[in-house]
Amino acid sequence: MLGDVLPDAVPDPADVLRAFALPGAAVSYDRVPGGWSNTVLRLATTEGAYAVKVLRNPWGEPRWREWLAEGWRLEEAAYDAGLAVPAPVTAPDGAVSLDVPVEGGAVAVRLHRWVEGARTVPREPVDLPLARWVGGAVARVHALALRPLDPGLYRGRTGLTRADVWPDVVARSQGAPWHDALVDAEPLARRASALLADDDPRDSVLCHGDVDQKNLLVADDGPMFCDWDVVLPMPPAHDLAHAAVTMAGWREPEVARAVVDGYAEVRGERPVLLPADLGPALASRLGWVRFSVDRGLAGGDPGDVVGVLTDLVHRVDVAENLPDWLSA
Repeated sequence: MLGDVLPDAVPDPADVLRAFALPGAAVSYDRVPGGWSNTVLRLATTEGAYAVKVLRNPWGEPRWREWLAEGWRLEEAAYDAGLAVPAPVTAPDGAVSLDVPVEGGAVAVRLHRWVEGARTVPREPVDLPLARWVGGAVARVHALALRPLDPGLYRGRTGLTRADVWPDVVARSQGAPWHDALVDAEPLARRASALLADDDPRDSVLCHGDVDQKNLLVADDGPMFCDWDVVLPMPPAHDLAHAAVTMAGWREPEVARAVVDGYAEVRGERPVLLPADLGPALASRLGWVRFSVDRGLAGGDPGDVVGVLTDLVHRVDVAENLPDWLSA
């Protein structure tokens, strides 16, 4: 309720409503569990309920608000095309995010209509009907064929990490409990990087960028995509391959095939997925290891670096043998 202790840097609900020119008064304001980079709260008012996302920039990217604007272009197009997504709420001037005051400054905020009764999807292989739905939804996003207004916005984007940075990561981790695991993982990092090709930008379209169980909701009338904050351009096959293995937990080929089946049903042809299509997914995983190490060295929580590296062994095996794995 309104009297509950809320996390630091959360704006007052009245300020949120005022910024977005929304009617009514706040009734309750509760944090939603989950997420690490942003804070999400449910704001119930006398006129309806909203998902309030307090946006942060943990990567320290100077152009991250431009990323959000590009993501909004795709989200809006998907919403207008009838894809199931929570209804976005824009500011009176059409802005997708606004700076709302907090003590000592301001924070960036995004709003969506709250989806009553929606449940999150557990982080495990999904059932086959949901897998087929995901494949079809990914196909519909690709069919929009939106391209970035400024391709340079994504050049060298945070997260795609190659093995050539590994010696530096290892050197900076001297004395850390996960140093030896990083040393042992260098050959694995090189195998992962070998699958990361330089793509022709002309083959890329804007994609959701993070098709993951955590970004799926299942409402009474069916599933929907949420969290369009990391939209980026990529070849459709890369996006589909990542969605397929993620819905399968990287362990259930039947689930991954169902994602591809749903995609083929919408697009009218079955794509052929190759090991290089998972190159960006592996590079992002290496990026997560580097980010976790940096956070740990800075005094933050590094998470389970050793566990991520252990899991990466399996992911590289899957990627290197993707056609055979899919048909297993």
